Amino acid sequence: MARIAIGGFQHETNTFAPARAGFADFEKHDGWPGLTRGDGLFDAVAGINLPIAGYIEAARPRGHELAPLLWCSAEPSSYVTRDAFERITTMLCEDLAAKGAIDGVYLDLHGAMVVEHCEDGEGEMLRRLRDVAGEHIPICVSLDFHANVTEAMVEHATSLSIFRTYPHVDMAATGARAGAMLERALAGERFAKAFRKAPFLVPLPDQCTDFEPNRTLYERVATLQEDGAAGVDLALGFPPSDMAECGPAVVAYDPDDGVATAAADSLFGELLASEAAFKSPLLDADTAVMRAMAHGGPGPVVLADAQDNPGAGGSSDTVGLLESMVRNRARGAVMAIIDDRDVAAQAHDAGVGASIECGLGGKSGQPGQAPYEGVFRIEALGDGHFTCFGEILCRVCRDRSG
Repeated sequence: MARIAIGGFQHETNTFAPARAGFADFEKHDGWPGLTRGDGLFDAVAGINLPIAGYIEAARPRGHELAPLLWCSAEPSSYVTRDAFERITTMLCEDLAAKGAIDGVYLDLHGAMVVEHCEDGEGEMLRRLRDVAGEHIPICVSLDFHANVTEAMVEHATSLSIFRTYPHVDMAATGARAGAMLERALAGERFAKAFRKAPFLVPLPDQCTDFEPNRTLYERVATLQEDGAAGVDLALGFPPSDMAECGPAVVAYDPDDGVATAAADSLFGELLASEAAFKSPLLDADTAVMRAMAHGGPGPVVLADAQDNPGAGGSSDTVGLLESMVRNRARGAVMAIIDDRDVAAQAHDAGVGASIECGLGGKSGQPGQAPYEGVFRIEALGDGHFTCFGEILCRVCRDRSG
């Protein structure tokens, strides 16, 4: 049995977004638990498809004593503030030091955190935690599919394990894989590391693993590990993080340096050969709307404003598509989602069936954006709370569904 410190600190940083992530954003409970320190961590993450939950589920049957540090995340946004990063990283380091003798550390990180005073948030965090833990304590880390893996992350972590699906259905499974690497390290294995960084960016719309070239690339990731490397992973990066080490990366680990190097070189060569296949076209709003209106097949057509994706740090209040749908007289169209708390408050005050005249969206300060002025009828109201059922968020729901 080993004594293992566990914790997590997650943020996906879109440096082009208007709003920054302060300490209060990490305290907030939203789609994920709010900042939780100490023993409350276990209940906070239980049943959720998070890497740390997957790690806990895999580690407990082995009889390990798990020493909780803290876990927190904030919605994707612009830079993490200096205050938030310093306060939370200090908590992690202080809590780790307070645990006394430990045998290993597991961390649930994202890999694309950019801080006001530091481009490589995770690399700096790991450096400080390594100073506390010491050189000989294994620190095994799980990272998001969109991680911008850096030299510092590779240097200060014993191993990095990365999601292999987008949409992310394997988050808990990745935590368990990171745990398997930690088990080998606890048993005395020392991993050689191989790290390769691609010289190009992959746009987010091209990163889905249901389609080529990613389907084949990620099949290759699994095969290389099955063929003998202790750990092999590919991160496609997060282009909205405007930092020097942004972009796709390959990592490989094995006690045999030759095995790790061969696995990394093989996967990296296939990634480089796939560069030309990452080429989803981007359409202007009017062209997209007109194509959707002309679609004669079954089912809806979804127009995604990739630059205003709230799941990637966008403000979700641009109105270009809305203006285009009105201008082109699109019928039977639904616009989702425009984030405008002022208009939502007016709608609740007015009630279902009423009409309000107001400016909708366009208030986050994005260049060239202004509210869409109009008269709107209130068809329905809600409190904004809903339960997610599905394998991305809910591990318990997924397990019950088979």
